[in-house]
Amino acid sequence: MHNNYFFISQLSSALQFLQGFEVADCFSQQKEELIVVFQKEEKEFFIQAHFHNTFSCLFFPDDFKRARQNSVTLFQDILGLKVVKVDTALNERCIVFSLESGKSLVFKLFGNRANVILFDLDKVVKIFKNNLKLDLDLSLQNLNRSLDLSLTKFNEVNGNLNNFLPTLGKEAVAWLEQKGYEAMLLEDKWSNLTSLLSYFENPDFYIITDKKGKPAISVLPENRFLEKYDNPIKAINSFYRQYIKDLHIHTTKEELYRDIERRLKHSKAVVSDLQKRLKEIQERIPMDQTADIIMANLHAIQQGVESAILFDFYRNEEREIKLNSKLSPQKNAEVLYKKSKSRFKEVEVLENLILQRLELIQQLDADRETVREIEDSRELKTYQSKYFKTKETERERQEGPYKTYDYLGYKILVGKSAKANEELTFKTGKKDDLWLHAKDVAGSHVIIQQRPGQNYPIPVIERAASLAAFYSKRKTDSLCPVMYTQKKFVRKIKGAAPGMVKVEKETVIMVVPSGID
Repeated sequence: MHNNYFFISQLSSALQFLQGFEVADCFSQQKEELIVVFQKEEKEFFIQAHFHNTFSCLFFPDDFKRARQNSVTLFQDILGLKVVKVDTALNERCIVFSLESGKSLVFKLFGNRANVILFDLDKVVKIFKNNLKLDLDLSLQNLNRSLDLSLTKFNEVNGNLNNFLPTLGKEAVAWLEQKGYEAMLLEDKWSNLTSLLSYFENPDFYIITDKKGKPAISVLPENRFLEKYDNPIKAINSFYRQYIKDLHIHTTKEELYRDIERRLKHSKAVVSDLQKRLKEIQERIPMDQTADIIMANLHAIQQGVESAILFDFYRNEEREIKLNSKLSPQKNAEVLYKKSKSRFKEVEVLENLILQRLELIQQLDADRETVREIEDSRELKTYQSKYFKTKETERERQEGPYKTYDYLGYKILVGKSAKANEELTFKTGKKDDLWLHAKDVAGSHVIIQQRPGQNYPIPVIERAASLAAFYSKRKTDSLCPVMYTQKKFVRKIKGAAPGMVKVEKETVIMVVPSGID
C-alpha cells in the first residue's frame, strides 16, 4: 500500500515540516531515479524517488553523496526556492510541494507511471520521465478530484466500493470483503466503511508479507506483521530497504538459475556429442585388426594398389581394405598400428571426459534445486562466488585485435584474424609465453602470458586449449587435438601468408571446443 492514497496522505502530512526549507539540489545519477535535497540552515533532508517500471517508491535517506561523474542537475528553475506548503492532491496519489514564485513540484505516485512534474502556476514546465508524454498535458488544478462521499451517493451505488470511492485501493477493498462486506446490509456496509475511513485518519503503519512472499506496507489493522510504526517516513524507509534487499536476492537467484541452466544445457550437449563420438570409434573395425589382416596377406597384395580384397579372419569373411598406394603393404600396416594406439588413447580420453561431465551435471542439478530454495543473502553469496566466478575471473574483452580472457590469474589472448594472429605471436607474445593452436586446421593463435617463476597450471592450459579449439575449423567437433609449446619454438615461414607458422617441440592435448566454461 506504499502507493495507496491514504498512505500517501499520511506521508504528505509527515512532510509538513519542510515548509521553509529551500530546494538546495535536484539531480539524477540513474535513469529512473531522482534525488531532491532540501536545506534549512544546517539541516538537510533528502527525497530519493525510485521510479523504475517494475517498482516505484519514495525513500528518505539520512544522507546522499552526489557523484562527481554521471550526475546531471534537473529542474534548475526551482533551485534556491523555498517550500511554501506540502499537501496531497484531493483524492489523488500525488504529493504537491508548493514553492515560491508560483512553482510546484509534484510527485505523481501512480505505480509504473510514477513521475515528478514541475508546474509553473497551472502549466507543466518539465517532467522527470520524458517517456510519459501524457503528463505534459496535466493541469495542477485538475489533479484534485472531487468525490461525493455522502450517504445518499453510497446508497445510490448500492455500496459498490469501486464506484463510490475508487481511491480506496484493492487492499482495503479486499480487507472489507474478508469481513463479509458483500453479504452485509447496506447500513452495515456504510458503518464498516466509515469506521475504516476514520481509522485511516490516524493509522498505524505495518510491514507485512504479501501473498507473493514480498514485503509490503499496510495501513490496515493487522494482526500478523513483521514491523509496526507510528511514523510513515520510518515505515516506508524500512519497507524500501527490505524490498530492495528482497529484489536483489530474487534477481540474483534468477540470474544464478539461468546460469546453471545454461551450463546444464551445454554439459548435456557435450556429453551427447562425446557419447556419439565414442560409439563411432567403438563400432569401427579396430585398425590393429586391419593391420593384422594386411600382414597375414603380404604375399597377396600387389605394390602400388589403392585397395585389396582380403580374407578377414576376425569376421570370417572377405572385405575390401583401402591402402595408400605410395606405401608398401608392410608400411600400410605400420601406419595402422600407430593409429590404433591413438585410438585407444582417444577412447580413454573420451570416457574420462564423459565421466567428468556426468559428475558436473549431477552437481549442477543439485545446486539448481538448492538455489531455488535459498532465501538468505549470505548463503546465496556462496553460490554467487561459485558460478559468477566465470564472469569475474574469465572476462572476455572484445576491443583490440584479440579477445582477452582472465582465467585463474592468467591472461589468455586469442587472435581475431590472420593479421591479429601474426601480431599476437610475433609482436605481443614473449618467448616463454605458451602458444596454442588447433592441430592441422585453420584457427586462432592463442597465447597464455607467463607469470614469472610459475609453471602453467593444467586447468589453464586446458581452458586455453578449449578456446583454441573453439576458435578454429574444429569448433563443432566433439573432441579436438590442440598443440602447445613455448612461443620461442614457433617460427614464421618466410614468404607465407600472415599467421602461417612452423612449430617445434609441440605437445598435443585433446579437449572439447568451448567458448564458455
